[in-house]
Amino acid sequence: MHSFSYFTSLLSLFSIVSSTLSAPADIEVDATLGTDTGDAAAAAASEDYEYIIVGSGAGGGPLASRLARAGFKTLLIETGKDLGDDYNTTVPGYQAAVAQDPALRWDIYVNHYKDLPRAQKEPEFVYDVNGFDFTRINNGTAPPAGATPKGILYPRAGVLGGCVTHNALIWIEPHDSDWSNIQEITGDNTWTPANMRDTYLNEKVYDWQVTMPTDPTILVRDIKLAKHLLGGAAQVGLGVSPISALTGLGQALLVSPNGGYPGRDSAEGFFQIPLIMNGGTRQSVRERIVDTVNGGYPLTIMTDTFVTKINWKNDKKTGKPRAAGVSYLKGEHLYKASPYSGGSGTPGQVRATREVIVAGGTYNTVQLLKLSGVGPRQELRKLGIKVRSNLPGLGTNMQDRYEIPVNTEHPNDFPILDGCTFDMKAQDKCFDQWLNNPYILAQRGAYATDGLAAAMAQVSTTAPTTDIDLFIFGGPISFRGYFPWWGDHAVKDHNRFSWYTLKAHTRNKAGTVTLRSTDPLEQPEIKFNYFDTGTTEDGADQKDLQSLIEAVKISRGALDHFHDFDLVLPSTDFKERYPGPSVDTDEEIGTYIKQNAWGHHACCTAPIGADDDPMAVLDSEFRVRGTEGLRVVDASVFPKIPGVFIQSAIMMISEKAADVIIAGRDAES
Repeated sequence: MHSFSYFTSLLSLFSIVSSTLSAPADIEVDATLGTDTGDAAAAAASEDYEYIIVGSGAGGGPLASRLARAGFKTLLIETGKDLGDDYNTTVPGYQAAVAQDPALRWDIYVNHYKDLPRAQKEPEFVYDVNGFDFTRINNGTAPPAGATPKGILYPRAGVLGGCVTHNALIWIEPHDSDWSNIQEITGDNTWTPANMRDTYLNEKVYDWQVTMPTDPTILVRDIKLAKHLLGGAAQVGLGVSPISALTGLGQALLVSPNGGYPGRDSAEGFFQIPLIMNGGTRQSVRERIVDTVNGGYPLTIMTDTFVTKINWKNDKKTGKPRAAGVSYLKGEHLYKASPYSGGSGTPGQVRATREVIVAGGTYNTVQLLKLSGVGPRQELRKLGIKVRSNLPGLGTNMQDRYEIPVNTEHPNDFPILDGCTFDMKAQDKCFDQWLNNPYILAQRGAYATDGLAAAMAQVSTTAPTTDIDLFIFGGPISFRGYFPWWGDHAVKDHNRFSWYTLKAHTRNKAGTVTLRSTDPLEQPEIKFNYFDTGTTEDGADQKDLQSLIEAVKISRGALDHFHDFDLVLPSTDFKERYPGPSVDTDEEIGTYIKQNAWGHHACCTAPIGADDDPMAVLDSEFRVRGTEGLRVVDASVFPKIPGVFIQSAIMMISEKAADVIIAGRDAES
C-alpha cells in the first residue's frame, strides 16, 4: 500500500506557461479590473480551458493532475511561485524554517476569542508597535502603551503545492466516521468508509504519495531522547523492559497508526509517525504536479497569479449563474498577508468552458466566493456585492483542533541536535549530513525527519465516539504555538523536550470567516470562538476541555516514566517549564489550556450538506448550490473536522472530486 522507495535527486523545475483571455460579451467581469492591453495583450496566448482550478494545495493540486491525466485541458492557478529547488521546502528538518520563509509565507491573523482583553491573555498574541511585531512570548513584558492589537498568527503558504509545502509532514489516515458522517448527511453511498479507503486512499492517493516514518536507528545516537519516547511507551502500557529498552523501542517504532484493519480507529497505543517524504526528502503535491506537467499532460500552470473574482454568465437551461472563468491580478506577493506585499499586479481574465473549481483553502475560498456574489445575502449587500447565490452557511461552521504542549528543559543539549543550526550556513553540520549521505541507517541525520518519531494515541473519557481523540507526540523542541518567528524560538535551545497534544474530533463549530471589505487583497476577519465562547450545547466546550486536561496528565505521566530506565540508560534529569509545577489542579490546567491552546487545521467553512439544509454550501459532489459550473475542493468542504491530521483527508476528497467530474463528463459524451 505504501511506497518506501528512495530517491537521491530533486525534481527539476518545470516551465510555467501563462495565458490570458479577453472575456466574450456574454460573460460578466469586474469592470474595475479591465483587461491586458497593448503589446502584452497582443503577444499573450488567448486560450480557453475546460477546467480552471484556483489553488494548488492538497485539494487543487491532485485534482488538477488527475483531470489533466484524463485528457482534459486544465489550468491550475497559484498565487505563489514554484520553490521546489529551495532546500527549505525539501528538508524535513526545516519545517519551522520553511514556515517562516518570506518567499512563501502568509501571515494570517485570527482571534481565538471575541473579547479582546481575554484574547490578549494569550502569550502569543501579537501587537504592532511602530511596525514591529510584539508578543509577550518573545519580548517577555507587557506591550507598551499605544500598541495596536493584531491577533494570533496563523501561518499559511502562497506557493506551488500550497500549505503541504510548509506543513509538519505528518500523515495519519482519516477515521471511518469522517466518511460515514457525510454519507449519512447526504444519502450518497459513494462516501462509504470502505469506498473512500479502498478507492481514494489505497488505489489513488497512495499511487503517488509516498509516506515513511523517521528512521528509528537515529535514536541510538541520543539516549536521552530515547528515554523520553520510552516513557511515552510505558505510559500507554507498552511495558518495554529496561533491559531491552532500545530494542523494544525500535520494535514499537515499526508499528504504524495507519491501515484499515478492524478496530484501527479506536486502537490506543504507541505508534510511529508516518511522514510525507521519500528517503528523507519532502515529497508530495508539488511533485505530483511537476510529474504531470513533465509527463506531457495538458496541464498549464499560472504562478504568481492572484484570482480576484469568479466571472459569470447565465445558464440558459437552468437560469442559474454559471461560472465561466476568473479575473486575476498577475504579480508577485500581492496578497497583503505576504511580508513582501505592496504590488498592484496586472489584471487579466481567463475562461473555463466546463467548470471553475475553487481550492483556495478554508479562508480564501470563502473570501473569493463572497467577493463573487456567493454567500450570505445580508453580508454581501452590506458591501454592495451583487448576490448570485444566497448561501448563509458560507463562512460559518469553522472548526479546528485544539493543541497544547507540556514543555521541559534539561541542563544539557540533546546529542541528536549537535551541529543543527537550522540555517543552511557553513556551521550547519546537520545540513551537510542530510545533503551528502544516503537514507540508510540514519546516515542523513536529524534533518531527515521533522523531529517527531513517535506518538501516544488515546481515547479520552469525554471522546464523542470510540475513535482516538488524543494524539500526543514528542520531540526535542520547544514549540508553543504560532507567533512571529515561532520557528526560531522552537529550535534555538537544544535542551528542550515537549509532548504535544492534538485533540481530534473537536466539537466547536462556532468559527466564522467574514469580509472586511471588497478588496480581494485584504485578508478577511477570522474568529474561532474557542471553548465557552463557541459551541456550548450539551457541555461541548467542557468536554473538549476535559479531554485536553487528561492529555496534559498523560504527558506528565510519560515524563514520570522517563526515570524507569535510569539504571540501564543514565542521563540528566529535567524540569517542567510549561505549564509548570504550580499548575496542578484541573481548574489550573484548564485555565492554562484556554490561554495557550492553538490549532492549525482550520476547515469546514463551505460544508457539504443535505439538500434541505439551508446552511449547506455544497452538495455531495462538491457543487456550489445555486450555481452551475462551480465546485469547491479543499478543507472547507467537510461538515465536521476529520480525523487527526487533515492533509490525508483533503487529498482523498481531491481524488474523489476528480472521479466525480470525470464520470460526469463521460456521461455527457
